Amino acid sequence: MHIYTDKNVKLINYLIALIPLSLILGNLIVNINIILICVVGILICGKETLKIKKNYEILISFFFIYIIIITATNNIPKFDLNPKYQENFFKSIFNLRFLLLFLVINTLIKKEKLNLKPFLYSASFLSLLISLDLIIQVAFGKNLIGLEITANRPSSFFGNEHIAGSYLQKFALFLLFWFAYKNKNDLKFLIIVSLFFVTILLTGNRMPMLIFLSSIFIYFLIEKKIKIIFFFLLILTLTIFLSLKYPLVYRLDVQLKVFKKDAIELFQKAPKLFLEKNYKDSSITFGPTGYLIHFNSGIQIWKENKIFGKGLKSFPLNCKYGDNQTCNTHPHNYIVEIMLDTGLVGLILIYSIFIISLMNFLKFYFLKYDERIKLLTLPFFLIIFFEFFPFRSSGSFFTTSSSTIIFLFLAIFINIEKIKNIYKM
Repeated sequence: MHIYTDKNVKLINYLIALIPLSLILGNLIVNINIILICVVGILICGKETLKIKKNYEILISFFFIYIIIITATNNIPKFDLNPKYQENFFKSIFNLRFLLLFLVINTLIKKEKLNLKPFLYSASFLSLLISLDLIIQVAFGKNLIGLEITANRPSSFFGNEHIAGSYLQKFALFLLFWFAYKNKNDLKFLIIVSLFFVTILLTGNRMPMLIFLSSIFIYFLIEKKIKIIFFFLLILTLTIFLSLKYPLVYRLDVQLKVFKKDAIELFQKAPKLFLEKNYKDSSITFGPTGYLIHFNSGIQIWKENKIFGKGLKSFPLNCKYGDNQTCNTHPHNYIVEIMLDTGLVGLILIYSIFIISLMNFLKFYFLKYDERIKLLTLPFFLIIFFEFFPFRSSGSFFTTSSSTIIFLFLAIFINIEKIKNIYKM
């Protein structure tokens, strides 16, 4: 049964447009929003939502079912040992909301009922608002609603969560490429890029800063804007030099140096964590960031069950202190976390979906449509590409905010050839 009313179609498009705002307001609002999208989506599309036919639909459905099976296998016998085992089992079932989100968006696109214009406006407005709010917070010590800087790091509306840089790294791209779609002035484009780069730099979120710069560089590269690449690198070099020579906040100087040190250490030692049976190195310590010791902790646990994994959110239940290992809520790398929780089976499943999406995009981008339309597809490509990029530190793949972004954008990215219908251009 379908209820294809204009009111329902408009409602679901506005609910999708609220996702950037709900990510600011917190997990409760995000979950309510997702549930509403799923309910309205099923009202609109009916049983067609659950008609699994294409290869990627089969793969992603099996991925989520597999998570439940492997979590049940590992956790149910241990319910009496720790309440977390029972909690994680029920979380694996509730995780199906992201599968339903993916299938709803996927079906809406196939039925030409999705219009991302409201989402584009929402993401663009909020990213610009947060960027300006961060500048106000740094300049005056408080942001627009009176929130102060915490731990010497501005966070805008996110309060004690220092994720403003990560938010801008993703959602600012919609404003940037919408601007490029409307206006071919490269100088103005660079000015807006510089605004977002500076505000991400102020947050101290180093990986989002690097990903944001890499995203812009990839755009210039595939568009063969060689002269603009030169000016981009010149502005980048000058900005970094000034932040080191005359740091607005002393921690920028310190954090850039720490980032360089950690990156070198990661590339030198990370392969050994996988290849050696029980890699030990006295130089792997918590350090300023502690990422390497978290990677090592996750990898050593994964080696206990390489094929099938230990179930959803298994890191804090299996980690230990000592032997170059430590404990946390997650191992700070998507690849390590997916392997640890779902084994090589889960990793192959989810990355197969990513590869199918990537092949669809490359075929679309280099063979179809005019140059301006292609600009509207770039945010989805860049966000998904770097979410699945293996050599980076990250949050948890299975958190509400991360999974919402990944499976919402993945559903759009895999249907990218329908971009004109999606934006109703």
